[in-house]
Amino acid sequence: MAETTRRRSRHTGSNGRSSADPVAGFVLVAATLAVGLIAGFFFDWAVAIMPTLAETDDATFVDVMLQSITTINTSVPFLLALSGGFIGTAVAAVLLYRVSSRTAFRWTLAALAFYVVAVFITFGVHFPLHEALANAGHPDAIADLAAVRGDFEAPWVNAHLVRTAAVILAFVALCRALWLGRGTDASTVKAR
Repeated sequence: MAETTRRRSRHTGSNGRSSADPVAGFVLVAATLAVGLIAGFFFDWAVAIMPTLAETDDATFVDVMLQSITTINTSVPFLLALSGGFIGTAVAAVLLYRVSSRTAFRWTLAALAFYVVAVFITFGVHFPLHEALANAGHPDAIADLAAVRGDFEAPWVNAHLVRTAAVILAFVALCRALWLGRGTDASTVKAR
């Protein structure tokens, strides 16, 4: 009897439900994968694509950015990963809270906060810059490409570096939540 009670207390949270809930675990894994994909995508832009474009002439820079923005904004896999990272992390946080996996919940909540920072930067900085670049017209029709590029490049790159750091931190926090949520959560086990 005592062994059964001890075994049950090792695998249940303060509300009696399993702290290793398979649905919460699945959602947490899916959210981590989505955020990891976005972190890798942003990292690639930060360390490879933008430094390469920095070496190009103004017409090439504007043309490549316009084409890239159009491609990315219409890419279903990208949009699914971007939105899935946010939605999955939020749902995982709720599920982890409900199963009393408090430590994993806190790390997931931290990941959500970092991801929200990245989303705000995307909508508050990048989208307006993308719109302004698109409104400037085709590179062949722009009178002062250097000015258009100058208004776009530095703000975009600086905001993107912050956004990339935020998403990487979200990914790291989700990895920590996965590690903590793999079994019982020590903060929810009742002492005997």
